Amino acid sequence: MKFSHNMHKVARMKPDYLGFIFYEKSRRYMADTLHPKDLQELPRQIRKVGVFVDATTQEMLKQAKKYQLDLLQLHGQESAEQCEEIKKAGFKVIKVFSIGQQDFDFAQLDAYKPHVSYFLFDTAGEHPGGNGETFDWGQLRRYDQEVPFFLSGGISLDNVPQLRELSFFNIHAIDVNSRFEIEPGLKDVNLVQKLKDKLYGRDERKPERLPFSLRRKKQ
Repeated sequence: MKFSHNMHKVARMKPDYLGFIFYEKSRRYMADTLHPKDLQELPRQIRKVGVFVDATTQEMLKQAKKYQLDLLQLHGQESAEQCEEIKKAGFKVIKVFSIGQQDFDFAQLDAYKPHVSYFLFDTAGEHPGGNGETFDWGQLRRYDQEVPFFLSGGISLDNVPQLRELSFFNIHAIDVNSRFEIEPGLKDVNLVQKLKDKLYGRDERKPERLPFSLRRKKQ
């Protein structure tokens, strides 16, 4: 999210997470348009995720405290040791891994497992982020499903049926963004509502409701 008025419109749809880019090279960089007070006004049940790319632990913790973030999403080459530092500081960690067309080596996740709450899998590409394209979701069959994960990368209204076929994976939430934007950081509220209705129907009491996250796709 990047704009206060748009953020509050999306918040009324009760997403489980809203995401905020703290990467200055991103078109969705939010520090110039959102203030800590804007985030503090969000309902407490919506968890706030800060997205960082190769930032220092000190900088991430500074921003996390300033904006009262709940989770930190690490989207660069951050080490397992840095994830451990953030966890010890009291914040949950989402570590991102980008999956390309070749076989992804899931063994590299082992060092991170003790220190993260979730992984996020998206599509490898030119930019840090999902680049608005899907990867071969079949590769997830080789993941041991030990740590729950966010699924990102090219999720749209068109591939919701394929999402339902992944119900046996340990998916904690889906992460949608670029396919639901009017411009970088400005969400199309009508499209987001259509996604929610298509995923869950209009009965929010359904126990099988899958969390959804509005954060980032490509930086």
